[in-house]
Amino acid sequence: MKKYLPHVVALLAFVVITFLYFSPMLGGKELKQSDIANWEGMSKEITDFQAKTGEFTYWTNSMFGGMPGYQISAVYPYTLLKYVDNILTLGLPTPANYLFLFMAGFYFLLITLKVDRRVAIMGAVGFAFSSYFILFIGTGHNSKAHAIGYMAPIIAGIIMTYRGRVLLGASITGIALALQLYANHLQITYYLMMIVVLLAGMFFYEAIVNKKDRRLL
Repeated sequence: MKKYLPHVVALLAFVVITFLYFSPMLGGKELKQSDIANWEGMSKEITDFQAKTGEFTYWTNSMFGGMPGYQISAVYPYTLLKYVDNILTLGLPTPANYLFLFMAGFYFLLITLKVDRRVAIMGAVGFAFSSYFILFIGTGHNSKAHAIGYMAPIIAGIIMTYRGRVLLGASITGIALALQLYANHLQITYYLMMIVVLLAGMFFYEAIVNKKDRRLL
């Protein structure tokens, strides 16, 4: 327990910071996000169809003369990932859960990179409060923020795998990647793919130069 206590304290600190920043939510207020208002209009035909028939549809006729609806308002009632996601974000309300996910995920990556935990806490807070991410939350780019939150854990899992902790690293990578895809923002997944390719290339080069275990190739 003494080994993991500092990390528990760090996560509690992230929760406190999240609630301090989103303190108006404790009073019942909601953040007005412009993109969410636009989404309500785009998805109205889909939600109306569900309300009328009780069935889910993955097509809408109300945009661009008809298009798939899985990027607009898809519902996957049988996936277990939503429960895993809810546990990892401590059941915090949206969008506060994304801010916590930024901090917790980046902290995990820095700890994996063996950064001093005090520096890791400051780095995680700095990452979460970078202006770009706060703008995402403010304007309602929720799925984008959600997908970004799982990028750091995926990278951490890959690093752990290449460093020899194959089972644990592969498990973390697989779960985090599934959650990132569940967030349903293909643009961020595309950016993640580029990072992973560069990271794999670095490990490939290192393995050849240092004549490491060929299984890393």
